[in-house]
Amino acid sequence: MDVAGFEALHHPDVVYNVSGNTIISGRYDSFAALKAVLPAIFESLDFERFRFAAKWKVMNEGPDGATAIMEAEGVARNGLRYDQRYAHIFSFRDGKITSVHEFFDTQLANDSLDFHKKPRFQTDGKFEF
Repeated sequence: MDVAGFEALHHPDVVYNVSGNTIISGRYDSFAALKAVLPAIFESLDFERFRFAAKWKVMNEGPDGATAIMEAEGVARNGLRYDQRYAHIFSFRDGKITSVHEFFDTQLANDSLDFHKKPRFQTDGKFEF
């Protein structure tokens, strides 16, 4: 939950592409834009009964990028299970993350995190390859 430490891993011009049809789906052209959505996620989870990286594995890596999968497990604040699986494709430059493509079960996120009760976030555009 160290957002400042997490931000320090990113290049200033990082681009995030979040898959699916959720209130957070789309493209974010800076970490500051992405950081605006984090409270919507964090406030929906019961961190006494939830772990983001309960299990993870780097599937391939090189100097310019990596692909990893991760499983989160636990309970949302509404009492529903949020056992989520993510795939992340990272690109690197100068030792920092320059782009991320994130894939996950968006229906589970919508249901378990009560995203249907929250307004959609302003993004910098649609998911791009």
